[in-house]
This record gives sequence, structure tokens and C-alpha cells, in this order.
Amino acid sequence: MSETSTKRETDIPETIQSLLVAFAIALAFRGFVIEGFVIPTGSMAPTLMGEHVRFQTPDTGYEYAFDPTNLRRGVSENPQNTLPIFDPMISEDRAIGLMPGNRLLGNIRMGDRVLVLKYLYEFFEPDRWDVVVFKNPVDPIGPSQNYIKRLVGRGGEQVLLADGDVFTAPPDGGPSDFRIARRPRYIQEAVWQPVYDSNYVPLDAGAVETRIKRRFDGPPFKPSQATASNWEIADTRAWSFAAETPTRLDWAEDQLPIDDFNAYNVYRYPPLRGERRLSLRDVDSVSDLRVMAAIVPNEVDQFKTSLNLTTRGHRFVFSLDGGTAKVEMLDSDGRSVQESAGAYTPGPGGLLDIEFAHIDQTMVIAVGGEDVVSLDYEWDPMTRLENSFDAFDLKRYRANPKGAEIRRPRMTWNFEGSPFTVRRVRVDRDLYYKGGRLDTRQQAAANGERIDGMLFATDPLEPAKLGPDQFLMLGDNSGASRDSRYWGRPHPLAVGATGDDTPFIVHRDLLVGKAWCVYFPAPNRIEGTGYSVVPDIGRMRFIR
Repeated sequence: MSETSTKRETDIPETIQSLLVAFAIALAFRGFVIEGFVIPTGSMAPTLMGEHVRFQTPDTGYEYAFDPTNLRRGVSENPQNTLPIFDPMISEDRAIGLMPGNRLLGNIRMGDRVLVLKYLYEFFEPDRWDVVVFKNPVDPIGPSQNYIKRLVGRGGEQVLLADGDVFTAPPDGGPSDFRIARRPRYIQEAVWQPVYDSNYVPLDAGAVETRIKRRFDGPPFKPSQATASNWEIADTRAWSFAAETPTRLDWAEDQLPIDDFNAYNVYRYPPLRGERRLSLRDVDSVSDLRVMAAIVPNEVDQFKTSLNLTTRGHRFVFSLDGGTAKVEMLDSDGRSVQESAGAYTPGPGGLLDIEFAHIDQTMVIAVGGEDVVSLDYEWDPMTRLENSFDAFDLKRYRANPKGAEIRRPRMTWNFEGSPFTVRRVRVDRDLYYKGGRLDTRQQAAANGERIDGMLFATDPLEPAKLGPDQFLMLGDNSGASRDSRYWGRPHPLAVGATGDDTPFIVHRDLLVGKAWCVYFPAPNRIEGTGYSVVPDIGRMRFIR
């Protein structure tokens, strides 16, 4: 036998052995180190996408993803049925036009695929704000046995959700011991939700006005009537003011409210009968927001600007003036409560690349991407509620949280000292963890007696008290997330596995691991084939 044939025969078993070893290592790696999961629903949208349609609006080119679940049945029964389409940069609730349903739903994508670091929590304590995969405590064997949420409450602490934010206290702390839980900057950057972006301008404002049955007169920042003639703002991406006199822009709340509307849920909001509009009764005003812009003054040394945010019974002022950045908090009578100042340096050509943020009871001004001044104010949950709601009454609030009226934020943006041009104006809002009352119909009867009352961790008199191995999980898409607030009692199998029958929480033994990255984003569809196999590489990302 030749040397070549002998070598070929010996190579075959060696190759098989190598493949078997590689396969065994891959199985071990998958079982004990890292594993891939598919995001099934939109409870974490837009941070992580479940099954969705990615839609680009014809008027402004704005692209967003929406949940197609509620549209499927109608389209399957009548493929030519026309459906309303929406552009969140123009209006939250008014349709901008109609589109055949089969065309609108023609590009349904599966959920993002994520990699999860398994058994990480055997060696390290979970951190607040981690995105975690865990076994569903109320249905650990069903099709939704694996859940993915954000960890907001850790073992051995009390947690209370008030006006959309997270407050924590030691296990033996009283109401005044609660302090707001602030996110690290890198996580906060990942969870800002878009409200408005001046880069998205309608191609034909007149056509939009006709379709939405309401006057369309430009972006939601409106110039004051006295100086409107010096502004060029209506349908351009660059807003210019041609005089040195003081002027201001006012946010038009009636045109584009600042609330917890989520474009992913646009077809989950109920439509108004007989109208191409949505009923947005279940949205809450949000006061945690940021305003970003690039401003180029003609005379940088004389230029001044200040943003006034009126909310929570106070006025929060962010100002830039001759190299000094200042944040100040004033009460309802205009008296200064707190203030802080810092120095800033304009960019090339006098460019002011600014960010004014009011987030987690903190005021921040950043210039050129660097924080130049910040100010924290410490309110406990009761103080927060009393300032956030009109005529707050605790008894009525506990009986009907949705009946309490949240004070809507108002914004006024002042300028003076020099002509200037503003570009890239953007307004974002923070995540908002909604309150309400439990719906016993969402609790499994097999798990035991149903629980009634306020959503878990939202009652000021009964905050969530977490044991050493218990965690509270919430979805980023708070208006459409079945999470710790709603669950009720755990399944008997979960109780048997953990020995813990505490309602609403996730026990440590149910943690699978930390979601690490989106390694295969919802793929693009090959045109004309119906197959979604082309990876959307541009959306690969680490999970924050």
C-alpha cells in the first residue's frame, strides 16, 4: 500500500475524533459558559427587539420598529385591507396616511438573538440595571419559560417605584430613608427614548397637514410671537435667528407631548372609532428628559442661552453665559433652592455642542460631550409624588393610581446677545416604570390565590421588601411588559426548585445569566423570497 493511501486512511479516524472532540467542547461551552437566546416579545423594546416590523415613514424618513401582533389577524382575513401608518416625529396619535396591510406587514422579522453569560452569577453578585435571562417564576415549563428583563431591585433592600423612577432603602428603613437609584452614564445613554429629532423634516408639509386633518406648522419648538419674523425654522434642519434681540422657543405640548409613548406599541394603543387616531389615555407625562443641539452663534462672547423646564412644582434652569455653565432649581415662588456652576469652552468656530439633561433627580449640562456641571437633589418617594401630581392625595392615589393627574412638563428655551444657528435639535425622555393596579386575570389560577391591589413595588405604604436571594425585574417597554409588577404567586414547580413562595420576585436559583450582546440582530429579508436570513450587521451591539 502506498504511503499516500495509508496516510488518507489514518486521517479519516483522526478527523472524526477531532470533530467529536470539537462537538463535545461546543456542547460543554454552550451548557456551562455561554448560550444564545431569541428575544420572543417586545417587553424590552427598543433596547431589545422581539418579533417586529421595521418601518420607514414616507414623509420624514424616520425609521422605527413596531409590534405586529395586533395587526396579523385582520391582514390575514383581508390582505388588501388598508391600515393607518404613523410617524412619531410628526404626531403620536394621528395617522399620516394609509397603506395596504400586506405591504405594511411584508417584512416581519424575528426577534434579536442574544448571547447570555451563564453561571456568571455563581461567582459575581448581579448588578442593578443588568439585563438578565431567568426562568419565568409563574410559568417555568411553558413556551415562555425563559424571560429577559432588567434587574432593578437587589436582594436585601426595599424598592419603591414612584413617578416612573426607582427608589431604594435599607431593609429596616422608613419612608424618609428611600433614595433614588441613579443609572451609570453608559447605561443611561443606551436607554434614552426618542421624542423629537429635527433631522426628520417632512418632504411635503402641506400633504401631511391634509392627511392628519390638522394644521402642520413645523417642529414642536415654536418661536415667540414677538420675534417670530426673525426666525427661519418651519421646515428646515437648520434653525436660524437673524437678530441680536432676546428670543425664545416654547415647546408645543399639544403637538408632541412629552410622555411615555413608545413607537414599538403604536398598534397596541386602541384606535378611536371612526377616526384615524389612537386613544392614548394610558400614557404618563415624563419629566426626566434631555435636550441636545449644536448652536453656532455669530458672536460667541455675547451669546447666552438658557433652558427652563417647569415641572414637579419647580423650575429647573440650565444656562450658558460667557464660558460659565449654571444649573439652578427654583421653587414655585421663584426662590432659588439649589444651584451649581462650572466652566465650559466652546468648540471650533464658537460651536456649542450642548446637552441639557434632567434625569433621576439630577441636572446636568454637557458641552462637547463632556459634563461641565451637575446638581443632585434628594427627594424621597412621598416628596416626589406630592410634587409630581396635582393636588396629590395618598388615599385616592392608592385606590386609583391612574386617576391621579401628573403635572405636564413645560419647556421654554431662551437666547440673546447674538444672531445664531441651531442644528441637530433632539429631545429624548427616560424610561418610565408605570404604576397602576393588579389585574387578577393575568395571574395563573393554578399558582394559588390571586392577589389584588396596587402593582407590586408601587404602593408608598407597602414597598417591595426583597430577601437576600430575591430580585425585582422590570421591562424597558414598561407599558407592555409582564414583569415583577404583575406576576402574582409563583408556580408550584418554581417553589419546589427554590423553596421560596414569595410572590412577584425572581429567586436567585432561577437566574440563567447576564445578556451580553446582540450577536445576530433581527435579519433582513431577501426581497421576493420571504426568507429573513441576511444578518443586520449594523445593529450588532453590546447590551447595556
